[in-house]
Amino acid sequence: MSETVNQAKRLSPIDELISPSVRVIREVYEGENAHEMFQADLNKALFDKVRFIIIEPTRLGEETERWIAVGNCLHKTALVSGAASIAIGLVWREKLTIYSASFCVVSMFCTSLYAICWNCDPCVEYQVERKQRNLLKIPVPEGASSPVVLVHTGNRFATINHRIVTVLATSVCVWSVYRAFK
Repeated sequence: MSETVNQAKRLSPIDELISPSVRVIREVYEGENAHEMFQADLNKALFDKVRFIIIEPTRLGEETERWIAVGNCLHKTALVSGAASIAIGLVWREKLTIYSASFCVVSMFCTSLYAICWNCDPCVEYQVERKQRNLLKIPVPEGASSPVVLVHTGNRFATINHRIVTVLATSVCVWSVYRAFK
């Protein structure tokens, strides 16, 4: 039964070329600069904003997965440290300004680094799909041993969200310092 479901969800090679929602980066070594060709194929798929990108080359998949993980870490760190800065600044108004400012600096650093390095990269709009039930719905090609599957999620809300939190944290810190010296 499950084999029938797997056969039904797989795309034929012709359908893969026609389907605009799935792009497969094949692990076919033709020449010395195969890795650069894989990267070029991935970049084209990222710029085309394909819904699902299946990366067969292990090295490219791992690099892409790490890049996305670091970007996610920066985003979450900016959010959490900004929220902590706001909470500390509002709850303990007079005593703990240094802690609020410290969290604010971390939030500003992570937001700035994310804006400089990740925001202009089209890879930021993708997440690595790890949930088995979601992977079963994606047409993975035959013969792919353990591909990395990227899903286009968009990042507009996330980017605006952590920037707003950082601006609010900075505002609370500036207000606290202004009140302290007044």
